[in-house]
Amino acid sequence: MTGKDSAHMLLTHEGVDLSYEVRGSGEPLLLIHGSGVPAAIWGRTIDDLAADGHRVIAYDRRGYGASTHSPVRDYRHHVADAIFMLERVAARPATVVGWSSGANVALALTADRPDLVQRLIVVEPPLHGLRHPTAGSLRMIGRAKWAQLRGRPEKSAEIFFRFVAGDESFQALPEHEQNMIRAHASNILAELDPHPFGAMFEHFPIRRISDIEVPITFLIGANSDAFFHEVHQRITVAVPSIHTEVISDAGHLLHIEAPDAFAAAIRTAMSDHHNGRR
Repeated sequence: MTGKDSAHMLLTHEGVDLSYEVRGSGEPLLLIHGSGVPAAIWGRTIDDLAADGHRVIAYDRRGYGASTHSPVRDYRHHVADAIFMLERVAARPATVVGWSSGANVALALTADRPDLVQRLIVVEPPLHGLRHPTAGSLRMIGRAKWAQLRGRPEKSAEIFFRFVAGDESFQALPEHEQNMIRAHASNILAELDPHPFGAMFEHFPIRRISDIEVPITFLIGANSDAFFHEVHQRITVAVPSIHTEVISDAGHLLHIEAPDAFAAAIRTAMSDHHNGRR
């Protein structure tokens, strides 16, 4: 994340230094990244949204990138960190965009602190992935853990990301981004471990989503794995008021594979048509 108008800073929460960057000015917009990658994975999305007149806040979750702490299994810490970022940096209710497991964080923080959120945009959250696994997701976890047992954590990270992104999309990533994923292998392996408050948010009931009163938009790639489409179906059947935007010619890495369409979908979600509370 670079740019002449950016500012890299540290914010300390619970003894953890959280590294974040602010780009642009205007209505605050918080970006929460997913598993296995730091905030740098947002790429040009930060500049695109800042150019639209938003004050974009992107941070490395604890244990990722320049933020401190060991890998975290208990996602309640990530939710508390995100709330802290909104309280200290956004300064007023913000649009929150969460991608992958970061979308689970975004859902939980909005349910806990709706006063901090103007609108919510979730991008393929792996909600209840252990409760409702697919054959593909079970196979991925088994292969990743087997590679871990064989002392090949970087291979585990690659197996995980090839599943969530797709083989072609992973292969298309620049080498430095593939290496960034492999460098976060310990995070991925920790988050794949079963935990009562883990990355899949088995503890978070869908009824809590239906209780959220701020507008919710669900972004999903047309080419994403069936696992994410099944999650989308379960959530939107239970909460039909959620607005859905399908990004064509993209998979789980929507913001990388289709950056223009991704930014346009966020603009739509932030338009006056979606501004009112539900």
